[in-house]
Amino acid sequence: MAGSDFAEDMDEHLGEGTDDRITIEGRYVVETTQPLPELARCPAYVAHDTLSSHSGTIALAPGALYPARANAQKMARLRSPHLLTVHALDETTGAVWLICDAPPGSTLAEAQNWSESAVLERVIEPIATVLHHYKEAGFTHRAIRPDNVFDPGSRFPVRLGPGLATPPAIFQPDRFESISSVICAPAARGNGTIADDVFSLGALAAWLLGGSMPYSGDQTGALTEERITKGSFAVLAGHLTLSPDVMSLLAAMLSDDPSARPAPRDLLNAADRKGFVARRQAVAAMPVQVGPVRVRTTRQLAWYAARYQAEFTDLFRRGVLERWLSHELGLTQAAGRLGVMAKDSTASGDASLSPATMMEIIAILDPSLPMFWDGLWFWPDAIGTLSAAVASGASTFPVDLGAAIVAVVQGGRLSRFGQLTGITGQTTSCQQVQLAAREATIDAPSDVVRLAYVLNPFQPCLSSRCIDQRFSVAWALLQWLNAGKNVDQTGIPGLLDPYMTTFLFACAHRNGLIEYFDDIAGKNSSAWASDLRLLAKLQRLYATGPLPGIARKLLPHLGPALKQWRSRTTRVRLSEALAVAADSGDLVQMFDLLNDVRAMAGDRDAWLAAKREAKALEMQQSNLVRQTAKISPRLRNEMFRVASAVGTVAAIVSLCLEVVL
Repeated sequence: MAGSDFAEDMDEHLGEGTDDRITIEGRYVVETTQPLPELARCPAYVAHDTLSSHSGTIALAPGALYPARANAQKMARLRSPHLLTVHALDETTGAVWLICDAPPGSTLAEAQNWSESAVLERVIEPIATVLHHYKEAGFTHRAIRPDNVFDPGSRFPVRLGPGLATPPAIFQPDRFESISSVICAPAARGNGTIADDVFSLGALAAWLLGGSMPYSGDQTGALTEERITKGSFAVLAGHLTLSPDVMSLLAAMLSDDPSARPAPRDLLNAADRKGFVARRQAVAAMPVQVGPVRVRTTRQLAWYAARYQAEFTDLFRRGVLERWLSHELGLTQAAGRLGVMAKDSTASGDASLSPATMMEIIAILDPSLPMFWDGLWFWPDAIGTLSAAVASGASTFPVDLGAAIVAVVQGGRLSRFGQLTGITGQTTSCQQVQLAAREATIDAPSDVVRLAYVLNPFQPCLSSRCIDQRFSVAWALLQWLNAGKNVDQTGIPGLLDPYMTTFLFACAHRNGLIEYFDDIAGKNSSAWASDLRLLAKLQRLYATGPLPGIARKLLPHLGPALKQWRSRTTRVRLSEALAVAADSGDLVQMFDLLNDVRAMAGDRDAWLAAKREAKALEMQQSNLVRQTAKISPRLRNEMFRVASAVGTVAAIVSLCLEVVL
C-alpha cells in the first residue's frame, strides 16, 4: 500500500524521544541540538549507537536545497574498508536522516608534504578500491575532494567520505572536476561516470603532490578556457616535478577524453604498475579562426561555438567548418553531417541557428560534452537538481531555467541528444527524464518544480514555509499543517502554496496512488476549495485518519463553494454539516458534502422549477392588470371593499382558531 508514507497512526512515524533527541531504527540516538562540523558539506549532528559502545557514528541531515541523491538508499548498502559506512537511511521522523561512521581523522585539506609513494599507496589505491565497488554496482561517487577524504594518520590508508548525502558534484571545486563537468554550473553536473571520479582522484593526487595549496580562493571558471586550450593535465599537473611513472599516471587520469582514463581496476596496484599512456586528441596543423580565437581541436571548436555563435554560424553556413574537419582532422563523417545541416539551415532563411541546431552541432563535434541549450551547459540527469534550483530562485544561470527545461523536454530534444552523446548512461537518463516529464505534465515553467520530486524521492518540500523542516514524506507535511504551524502566509490565497501542492502530488505519484499529476488535480473557483479537493483525496488515498486542524482551517473559507447551492435552506443545512465534519477532521465528508452531484442536480431542478413558477405568476399578474383596465372605477372600488371585508373576517377567524387551539 502507500504505506511508505503513512501508517495506520501517523504518530507512529514520530520516532521515540523528545524534540531534542530522535531515535533512528530503534538503535541510533540523534542529538538534534548538538550540531557538528559539516561532513561532505552536509549538516551533521551528534549520534550514538545504543547497541555498541565502541562504534563512532554521526547523523547527517540533508537539506531541502541540497537533498540526498535519488539512489542514496542503494548506495548506502555499499561497503568498503576505505569508505565511511552509511549504516542507515531513515525517513520515519518525516525527514531524511543518515547514520554514518564518524571520520577517523582530519581531512586532507589540512594535510601537507605528501610523497609520491604515500599518494600512490595511501590515497590512489584505497580510493580506487572504493571506486571499483561503485563501478561494479553501477554508481558514481562524485564527491572526491580534499575536505571529503580523511587521514587516520601513521601509514594507514585514507577513508573516503560519503557521496550520497548531497547532489552529485554540486560542491566540487573546479580543479577537481573534468572538463565535461566543470563547464556546467554545479547544479547541472549530474551523476557523471566513474571516469569522472577517476579524474577527481587524479586531480586530488596532483593537488597533494603540488604541496596542497589552498584553493578556496579559486574563481569559478578561471581555469576553464586554459584547460580547453591546453588540456587539464597541462594546467593542473604539468608544472610538477615528478617521476616519469607518476607523471604518466596523472596524464592518463587527467585526460580530457573520458574513454582514455584508466578504470578503477587499473589503479588497484598503481604503485607497482608502469606504463600508463595518455591518448592525445587530434590537433589540426592549420587552425580555424572562430571570432578572436584560433581553434585546433574539435573540443575547442565546440566550446567557442557556444561563445561566439554569430561568427561560428557564418563559418558553418559557408562550409568552412565542413572542409576544415575533413581536411585537417580527417573527420569525414562528422563533416558530412554538418554539411547537410548547414544546407538545411541556409534554406530556412533564419539569421541565427536555433538552440536545437546548436545543441546537435556541438554534440556531433564532441560527443563527450554535456548538452548545450541556449547558453546553458547541463547533463540531462541533472534536470531534477536544476528543477530544485528553479524553486530556490537561483539567479546564477545565463538563461531562464524553467523555460529552458520546458523547451528541452518537449519536441524530442532530449531523445535527440541521447542519440548523439558518447557518454554511457546518458541515453537512459534522457529516456527517464522524458518519461518523468510526461507523468508530471510539464507544460509551462511553473510546472518544472514537479521534476525535482519525481526524479528524486528524497527531495524535501521546497515551500519556504516549511523548508527548514526538511519534510520528505507526505504524512509529515500533513501532520505539520494539522498542528496549525505557520499555516497563515501573506500572499497565499489558500492553505497550501504551490510548492506544497506539488510535493503532495509527487508523493501520491511516487507511492503508486496516481499515474499522472492530472489524476488528482481539480479546478475550483476558490483556492481553498481546491486545497480541500486535494487534501480530501490524500486523506482517502493514504487513510490518514482525522485531520481536524486542517479541516477547521479550511472551514471558514468555503463560503464561495456554498454559494453554488441555490437554496438558502440547503446552504444552512450544509454549513451545519460541514462544521460537524470539520470537528471530526473528516475532509472526505466535507468534500463530498460540497460536491454531491445528485443533490446539486436536485437543487438546480428545484431552482429551475421555482423560476418557471415565478414566470407563470408574472404572466398571470400581467393578465390581471390588462383585465383590470376594462373594469369601471365604481365596480373596482366595490370589489376592493368586498375583498377587504372577506380578508378581515378571515383574519378574525384565524385569530379565534389560534386562541382556541
